[in-house]
Amino acid sequence: MSGNQFGAEREGSELNHTGGFWRGARRATTFLAIFVAIFPSALVAQNGLPAVGGAAQAAVFGAGAQAPLQFAGQTEALNQVTFMVGASTLYDDNILANNKIRRGDEALSLNSDLGISRRSDRLLINFDYEPFYLLYRQFGQYDHLNHFANLNLNVRLTQRFILALHNTFSYQEGAYPTLVGQQLTAGPASPTGLNQTIFPYTTRTLSNTPGLDLTFVRSRRTSFTLSGGYNQLKFSNHGLVAGPNLYNATGMSGGLQYQYRMTEHTTFGVLALHQDTTYQGGQILGNRLRFQIESAYVFLASRLAPSVTVSINGGPQYFRTLGTSLAGTSIPGKVQGAVGGSITKEVRKSAVNLTVQRSVTDGGGYYTSLINTSSTLGVRRRMVGQWDANIHGGAGRADTSLFELATGKTDSVTAGVDFIRPMRGGDVLHVAFDTTHQTSKGNLAVAANFDRNQVTVTYDFRLKAIPFGR
Repeated sequence: MSGNQFGAEREGSELNHTGGFWRGARRATTFLAIFVAIFPSALVAQNGLPAVGGAAQAAVFGAGAQAPLQFAGQTEALNQVTFMVGASTLYDDNILANNKIRRGDEALSLNSDLGISRRSDRLLINFDYEPFYLLYRQFGQYDHLNHFANLNLNVRLTQRFILALHNTFSYQEGAYPTLVGQQLTAGPASPTGLNQTIFPYTTRTLSNTPGLDLTFVRSRRTSFTLSGGYNQLKFSNHGLVAGPNLYNATGMSGGLQYQYRMTEHTTFGVLALHQDTTYQGGQILGNRLRFQIESAYVFLASRLAPSVTVSINGGPQYFRTLGTSLAGTSIPGKVQGAVGGSITKEVRKSAVNLTVQRSVTDGGGYYTSLINTSSTLGVRRRMVGQWDANIHGGAGRADTSLFELATGKTDSVTAGVDFIRPMRGGDVLHVAFDTTHQTSKGNLAVAANFDRNQVTVTYDFRLKAIPFGR
């Protein structure tokens, strides 16, 4: 579709969209009313569930859930169900994430947030679900109910066995970090997670990464963890951007991890990991490819001081394809080295985490598996007047040099800040800004170059906090 054709179609849509904007607002308000009525009462029934705590240690490298970046001594409200609703005003200066057809627009978002926190000697659960309904002034095609959810569940089955379930789920139109909030984490990223540094153009995207871990605590120093995971990344293009389809990805993983607690604050470990992912729909490297990756990581995590923790990891990765590339042949097996590290400092008014990683991962929709090099920085700072600031930044490179005939590379740089102000009665005010800059070189079949900026102001009202258990 050419830029002129796109513009002509959009002009007609924009003339008819004002009425649709308000009709959508009424639908969203009705949905939120139903959501408020149903969810709190349904979840109170969970107060009989038993949760697991653990001593503070350095976050180790592995397939489990990542811990949030917190101030030293910070405590969260436990054993309660909370429900909030809110409204946001959003401005995005590049809705389509395409510099060739650059269009900006304003939007209204009607938000809600359901949180569950429970902790006991046998169970730990943290669950957060954030549905939000977006209403654009001009781009009515993107008026949808979006979903974001995060779950971390740990159950102590016996003295020696611990079962953990973790999942991050997202089903939304495009990328909206200023609405769902940038999750700042402490410690290294999971090797089974999806690529978080490459961003496709605006499309309806489903992302789902559940995992299940069973840990056998052999002694006070030694443990073994058997893990299994599933990854799904699915794109649905509405045809507003010219170009081929993105790669949908479906994968499974399985791993065995050994940990040895060398001292009270230092842990050594080995992780053997198998990943099997199938990519479909794309064109740059073939329409259907299946990748298998065998990884052997060695890691060391240590709390060097009460406020400083470090973690390093590395090891070989062997990968091969079971499908055929554009050249018509399977790509022979190759070996790459993976390496990474993380340092975290958490004090009374500041918390900082820096993470770097180089490994074979998915290509974020543009490519199949590739070499991904990334660095991320997260900072939390308690300011005057009860204001908190969350600052994040990152840089990444996706490199297809695994393929002899491919020369594609995509570089991205992201940054953002979220100012948070608690209000009376548990309400919260957010003022956020996020920016993304992405460029590509080589034989990439779709234009991946864009600059995108978002500004959001959000006010969340806490409707209810229901305590349960002790």
